[in-house]
Amino acid sequence: MASENEESDQTTHELQYQQLPSPSHTRLLRIASKDGKQFSYEMVTVDLSSPQTYNALSYTWGNPLSPSNPGKQPYINRLSQINSKNGQFLSIGRNLATALLRFQELGLRGDIWIDAICINQSDIEERNAQVAIMGDIYANAEKVTVWLGDDDWDSQVAFVFLDLFIPKLEDLIKNEGGKDQEYSYSFTDPRLYDRLGEPMIPQEIFDGLATFLDRAWFRRAWTFQEIVLARQIDVICGPRYIDWERFEEFLRILEMSDWHLKLSRFQDSSKSKQIPGRIIRSTMVYRKHVACGGPYESGQRKYLERISAGLKPTDLLMGELNSLLHSMRHRKATDLRDHIYALYGIADRFCQHMDIANPLAAPDYHGALVQTYTEYCRAIMEKSNTLLLLSNVEDRPDESSQFPSWVPNFSKGWTIGLPSTGSGAYYDAAKGSKPLLFPSPDKYRLVLKGYCFDTVTSLGESDFELGRSRSPFTKTARSLLELPMKYATGQDRAEVLWRTLIADQAQDQCPAPPEIADAFREHMLMHNSMAIFDTESFSDKGPEPETIKPLAQLATSTPEASRMIPSLSEILERKDIYAEIQATRELERSEQGLTQDQIQRGNTMLQGVLTKETKALPFARQINTIINRKRLVTTCKGFVGAAPLWTREGDKVYLLSGGRVPFVLRARSDGTHILVGESYVHGIMQGEAFEREQLVGSQVKLV
Repeated sequence: MASENEESDQTTHELQYQQLPSPSHTRLLRIASKDGKQFSYEMVTVDLSSPQTYNALSYTWGNPLSPSNPGKQPYINRLSQINSKNGQFLSIGRNLATALLRFQELGLRGDIWIDAICINQSDIEERNAQVAIMGDIYANAEKVTVWLGDDDWDSQVAFVFLDLFIPKLEDLIKNEGGKDQEYSYSFTDPRLYDRLGEPMIPQEIFDGLATFLDRAWFRRAWTFQEIVLARQIDVICGPRYIDWERFEEFLRILEMSDWHLKLSRFQDSSKSKQIPGRIIRSTMVYRKHVACGGPYESGQRKYLERISAGLKPTDLLMGELNSLLHSMRHRKATDLRDHIYALYGIADRFCQHMDIANPLAAPDYHGALVQTYTEYCRAIMEKSNTLLLLSNVEDRPDESSQFPSWVPNFSKGWTIGLPSTGSGAYYDAAKGSKPLLFPSPDKYRLVLKGYCFDTVTSLGESDFELGRSRSPFTKTARSLLELPMKYATGQDRAEVLWRTLIADQAQDQCPAPPEIADAFREHMLMHNSMAIFDTESFSDKGPEPETIKPLAQLATSTPEASRMIPSLSEILERKDIYAEIQATRELERSEQGLTQDQIQRGNTMLQGVLTKETKALPFARQINTIINRKRLVTTCKGFVGAAPLWTREGDKVYLLSGGRVPFVLRARSDGTHILVGESYVHGIMQGEAFEREQLVGSQVKLV
């Protein structure tokens, strides 16, 4: 291998690719060595329609380290050259050059498939053909080698954690029988370390672990397919080999713990969920599906049958694709079309097992991004029994997106939809109907059958107001007070509120079990007492805070409401406890200090509050997921719902044929509509709207 060049234009004698004989052919890089020191490279062409022996590389082209890696110099992706036997040179990136050097040190040789080398990236036709068979390339490889990048402080921390701490934790779990209900495996719980006989792990270790799991490989779109389809996997990081099964178990144990709560850079739980390595375990589920010939495990099959509303292999595939497209949004790709194309090989593999044709068009890098996404979305919806794909549309507040409103931008890492397990698995707002799509001369316009049900008349709190700013439900409570005391379902308005906030699902049940009302009550007590505590102008001797009055009025409106919503006096009492705890902490940090009795009283008070607050967890976990990028709304007919954040007064609530949930649409002057997004509307999620009144269907034109 030649030394690094500072600029790519200094590269000479570039390799001249020869045209591949057929779509089933590919190239392999042959690494050879005569004396174990001097390595040579040769490009060979093989036909994958016959058995071949080779490995495939899974890596990243650019900087392999975490973008948040502290103290690092800017990464310069200098190009290096590898010299082939015939005297030609090929330019490769810095990370790939480092990988090949490591492979030499480790004595690795033989044939290996590397996308940047084995595909003529400047030939779009070849690129299309090779991407179409990449699923076969990785599935047929003897082994897939994962290159995570060179050694650094974060990998050193991760390997110490993997080698020293995880085995002890595994033994502890084994000895205790994995009794999750009886034993705590919380890294924030001192009792765990007592049982392990180890000191508490310092925060810096967890920060290093997060930085390691934030490496680029965990975020790359293509690594999903490469790992899902692999028969055998080796992981290399710097000079270190890691057995994949061991690595997978390491990730599994981390996933079942709360280690992310120890991170200094990710105190916000929503941000900690964005650490790519935290979600890599989902890749393992799809590996099992591929290994057994499809999603035939009973639990997964039932789930797919629910979300796809069908039993045929094509139905199951459509459900799988909807789920895969959702999960791919959190990954990164240099070419944004690869958020779609990186799934083609997985879909093709499923289709081979199910003996059905792949419904997805083959990759075509001639097409623009919007065209690619639009064509894929239309193809999936035309073959699906539901409109589940529309639930993936993200929040677009300015309406200036280059995408049609009904086409998700899969390169965006967030959506406004309900959880993927909710939209299709729990609801049936359109009463079991199938999608009815009408032909349209404009491929960017989706014409389908729908029913206008209601109009949004008032907007309640947004996710931000209910989260960081801790708004005490002022606007929503006012709207609820204007509704009849008994909702359309016969439920009290307070019950409607808590069920709407969690889309009426909790603990894998829909409707949510009644006992969640107790968790809601504790959550409201915490939320509103902290809201008042955070208000600097509030005084115990001052007037009743105006913002809390509507909720307090709702709490006393009926006996049922008083059991679900804490009274103002209860809220103020909890607020006083928070204030005393805060004052105790400040004194403890001051020069004045505290007596032993004061410290004991403070600890007792804190422990008592924490014990009470744990009762809110079943509700708190769910609301953080459901209400993300949404706001509460009420409608003209007196319904309450959770709608997309950019919903406006006057927007329409539609039931679309084949839709599992209601959708919010915005009418335009030309008779077309913009899809704002899916919503939860309490009381019509199981098709009740069609039972209450005679709805008239019409063509709905989405642009």
